[in-house]
Amino acid sequence: MRKFIKYSFLFSSILFALLLAFCKTIPNLNPYEQSFAGILGLATPLLAIINVIFLITWLILRKYFILCIPLLALIFSWKVYSVTIGGHLFSSQHFEKTPNSFSLLSYNVRLLDLYNWSGQKNTRELMIQFFAKQNPTILCLQEFYTGNDSVGKNNIRDIANACHYEYWANCIINENKRGKWGCVIFSHLPIVKSQNHDIDVFGNNLLQQVDVLFQKETISIFNIHLKSNKFSAEEADLIVNGEQVNLSEQTTSKTKLIYQKLEKNAINRGLEAALVSKIITSSKNKKIVCGDLNDIPSSYTYFKMRNTLKDAFLDKGVGIGSTYITKFPVLRIDYIFHSKELYTLGFQKIKIQYSDHYPLLVHFGIDH
Repeated sequence: MRKFIKYSFLFSSILFALLLAFCKTIPNLNPYEQSFAGILGLATPLLAIINVIFLITWLILRKYFILCIPLLALIFSWKVYSVTIGGHLFSSQHFEKTPNSFSLLSYNVRLLDLYNWSGQKNTRELMIQFFAKQNPTILCLQEFYTGNDSVGKNNIRDIANACHYEYWANCIINENKRGKWGCVIFSHLPIVKSQNHDIDVFGNNLLQQVDVLFQKETISIFNIHLKSNKFSAEEADLIVNGEQVNLSEQTTSKTKLIYQKLEKNAINRGLEAALVSKIITSSKNKKIVCGDLNDIPSSYTYFKMRNTLKDAFLDKGVGIGSTYITKFPVLRIDYIFHSKELYTLGFQKIKIQYSDHYPLLVHFGIDH
């Protein structure tokens, strides 16, 4: 029995090490071509933790030769899981407004609580007050809704007035008599160009681009919201709480449906990310990419979208940096990437709960 346990533990250690080592291929595996890559990306942080546990266990047991198995896997796949953690605990943060710097705030606003998800009547007003208080140089919003003077709330007018924005550009993905849905960018800097790129993949979606002028430099701002998994409340409870642990037919059916949703939307995001990356790369300007990618850092989507850009969270952030508000708060799915010529003076995840996401604020300097 002891030998069985010993060899089972060794076999498990080898298996999880191989799985983690294979994660190194994630940046180059589009889920559209290899659908399992999307699921593997989600599992990478867990695989890294499991291998750390094996490493510590073999160390305690003084099996120094065997501990090389998880150790080599951790070293080999370092690039993929290392992006999940920010290590700047004692890094200085600077948000002072100067002529040589500017700020950008990115926020999935969940339609400014159009359907009263928050249960509070004044959430929209609190959001607009928050924007006015922060008053970033550039404000990028995803899942944005605006009405018109006859129907709904004119959010574009009210935000622009509250923050005194002179420039703004809308990216309309859906429109009806009630209003417009999509993304929007407000700016205190002159917008010299605005265009929306079609990245339609099994449903409407656009990539928003505006070019702003800062100290005679043109900076391209890309604002994006990629395909969501759209879990029902019941499915979310099963994922987060592990409810119905008995393997009933109903639970098995739900688990299969969740897997299928994860796989399908990972494929969609893989296609979108490939299209978006090509558009972003074609821009010769200094650039900032921000928005809700609906994918974690150890994913093809993250590496394809980031490409050669820098991650502002990794520049100045601390810990896991989760941006999505759930009962299991470990998901970093909102990002701000930037050209190497731009440097992060300050990074802040602002813990307000007006939406189901946290806003991200970055203060940038520029190398000419």
